[in-house]
Amino acid sequence: MDWIRLSVDSGLFILVWLVQVIIYPSFLYIDKERLNYWHRIYTGKILYFVGPLMFIQTGVIALQLLFDPLVFLVDGLILGGIWINTFFIAIPIHEAIDRDETVEGHLPKLLRVNRWRAWMWTGLVLLSLGRTLL
Repeated sequence: MDWIRLSVDSGLFILVWLVQVIIYPSFLYIDKERLNYWHRIYTGKILYFVGPLMFIQTGVIALQLLFDPLVFLVDGLILGGIWINTFFIAIPIHEAIDRDETVEGHLPKLLRVNRWRAWMWTGLVLLSLGRTLL
Protein backbone atom coordinates (compact mmCIF):
# COMPACT_ATOMS: atom_id res chain seq x y z
CA MET A 1 0.00 0.00 0.00
CA ASP A 2 2.87 2.39 0.80
CA TRP A 3 4.36 2.09 -2.69
CA ILE A 4 1.00 2.68 -4.37
CA ARG A 5 0.48 5.76 -2.23
CA LEU A 6 3.99 7.03 -2.94
CA SER A 7 3.48 6.52 -6.69
CA VAL A 8 0.19 8.40 -6.75
CA ASP A 9 1.43 11.17 -4.44
CA SER A 10 4.53 11.58 -6.62
CA GLY A 11 2.47 11.79 -9.79
CA LEU A 12 0.24 14.49 -8.35
CA PHE A 13 3.23 16.34 -6.92
CA ILE A 14 4.92 16.46 -10.34
CA LEU A 15 1.70 17.35 -12.14
CA VAL A 16 0.71 20.21 -9.82
CA TRP A 17 4.16 21.81 -9.99
CA LEU A 18 4.19 21.54 -13.81
CA VAL A 19 0.85 23.33 -13.83
CA GLN A 20 2.11 25.97 -11.39
CA VAL A 21 5.43 26.72 -13.06
CA ILE A 22 4.75 26.07 -16.77
CA ILE A 23 1.11 25.62 -17.78
CA TYR A 24 -0.72 28.42 -15.94
CA PRO A 25 1.95 31.07 -16.63
CA SER A 26 1.83 30.16 -20.34
CA PHE A 27 -1.80 31.37 -20.45
CA LEU A 28 -0.50 34.95 -20.54
CA TYR A 29 1.20 34.29 -23.89
CA ILE A 30 -1.89 33.06 -25.71
CA ASP A 31 -4.22 35.59 -27.32
CA LYS A 32 -7.73 35.77 -25.87
CA GLU A 33 -9.59 34.00 -28.69
CA ARG A 34 -7.17 31.09 -28.73
CA LEU A 35 -6.95 30.95 -24.94
CA ASN A 36 -10.70 30.53 -24.50
CA TYR A 37 -10.65 27.67 -27.00
CA TRP A 38 -7.46 26.13 -25.57
CA HIS A 39 -8.58 26.48 -21.96
CA ARG A 40 -11.70 24.40 -22.56
CA ILE A 41 -9.59 21.69 -24.18
CA TYR A 42 -6.98 21.86 -21.40
CA THR A 43 -9.49 21.58 -18.54
CA GLY A 44 -11.21 18.66 -20.26
CA LYS A 45 -8.00 16.75 -20.90
CA ILE A 46 -6.19 17.45 -17.62
CA LEU A 47 -9.15 15.87 -15.84
CA TYR A 48 -8.19 12.50 -17.36
CA PHE A 49 -4.90 12.68 -15.45
CA VAL A 50 -5.84 14.48 -12.24
CA GLY A 51 -9.23 12.83 -11.64
CA PRO A 52 -8.15 9.18 -11.41
CA LEU A 53 -5.04 10.06 -9.39
CA MET A 54 -7.07 12.10 -6.90
CA PHE A 55 -9.63 9.33 -6.47
CA ILE A 56 -6.94 6.66 -6.03
CA GLN A 57 -5.12 8.91 -3.54
CA THR A 58 -8.35 9.49 -1.63
CA GLY A 59 -9.12 5.76 -1.53
CA VAL A 60 -5.64 4.85 -0.29
CA ILE A 61 -5.62 7.55 2.38
CA ALA A 62 -9.15 6.54 3.45
CA LEU A 63 -7.97 2.94 3.92
CA GLN A 64 -4.93 4.14 5.83
CA LEU A 65 -7.17 6.25 8.06
CA LEU A 66 -9.36 3.21 8.77
CA PHE A 67 -6.39 1.11 9.87
CA ASP A 68 -4.46 3.77 11.78
CA PRO A 69 -6.41 7.01 12.20
CA LEU A 70 -3.92 8.73 14.49
CA VAL A 71 -0.96 8.18 12.18
CA PHE A 72 -2.80 9.29 9.04
CA LEU A 73 -4.93 12.11 10.48
CA VAL A 74 -2.63 14.83 9.09
CA ASP A 75 -2.73 13.18 5.65
CA GLY A 76 -6.53 13.19 5.73
CA LEU A 77 -6.65 16.85 6.76
CA ILE A 78 -4.24 17.86 3.99
CA LEU A 79 -6.22 15.84 1.46
CA GLY A 80 -9.44 17.51 2.63
CA GLY A 81 -7.77 20.89 2.09
CA ILE A 82 -6.81 19.87 -1.45
CA TRP A 83 -10.37 18.79 -2.27
CA ILE A 84 -11.88 21.97 -0.82
CA ASN A 85 -9.35 24.12 -2.67
CA THR A 86 -9.93 22.27 -5.94
CA PHE A 87 -13.72 22.07 -6.02
CA PHE A 88 -14.73 25.27 -4.24
CA ILE A 89 -12.00 27.67 -5.37
CA ALA A 90 -9.96 26.48 -8.40
CA ILE A 91 -12.76 24.99 -10.50
CA PRO A 92 -14.95 28.12 -10.20
CA ILE A 93 -12.00 30.21 -11.41
CA HIS A 94 -11.59 27.90 -14.42
CA GLU A 95 -15.33 28.17 -15.08
CA ALA A 96 -15.05 31.98 -15.05
CA ILE A 97 -12.27 31.77 -17.64
CA ASP A 98 -14.46 29.47 -19.75
CA ARG A 99 -17.24 32.09 -19.62
CA ASP A 100 -14.90 34.34 -21.62
CA GLU A 101 -13.88 36.44 -18.65
CA THR A 102 -10.35 37.79 -18.92
CA VAL A 103 -7.56 35.46 -17.95
CA GLU A 104 -5.45 38.44 -16.87
CA GLY A 105 -7.82 39.06 -13.96
CA HIS A 106 -8.09 35.41 -13.01
CA LEU A 107 -4.55 34.16 -13.55
CA PRO A 108 -3.09 35.69 -10.36
CA LYS A 109 -5.93 34.08 -8.36
CA LEU A 110 -5.43 30.77 -10.17
CA LEU A 111 -1.70 30.79 -9.46
CA ARG A 112 -2.26 31.69 -5.81
CA VAL A 113 -4.89 28.97 -5.34
CA ASN A 114 -2.79 26.39 -7.14
CA ARG A 115 0.27 27.32 -5.08
CA TRP A 116 -1.64 26.20 -1.97
CA ARG A 117 -2.48 22.91 -3.67
CA ALA A 118 1.13 22.50 -4.76
CA TRP A 119 2.36 22.94 -1.19
CA MET A 120 -0.30 20.57 0.17
CA TRP A 121 0.63 17.90 -2.39
CA THR A 122 4.28 18.49 -1.57
CA GLY A 123 3.43 17.80 2.07
CA LEU A 124 1.62 14.58 1.16
CA VAL A 125 4.47 13.29 -1.00
CA LEU A 126 6.97 14.05 1.77
CA LEU A 127 4.83 12.24 4.36
CA SER A 128 4.41 9.33 1.98
CA LEU A 129 8.11 9.20 1.16
CA GLY A 130 9.07 9.28 4.82
CA ARG A 131 6.70 6.43 5.70
CA THR A 132 7.73 4.32 2.71
CA LEU A 133 11.43 4.61 3.46
CA LEU A 134 11.09 3.98 7.19
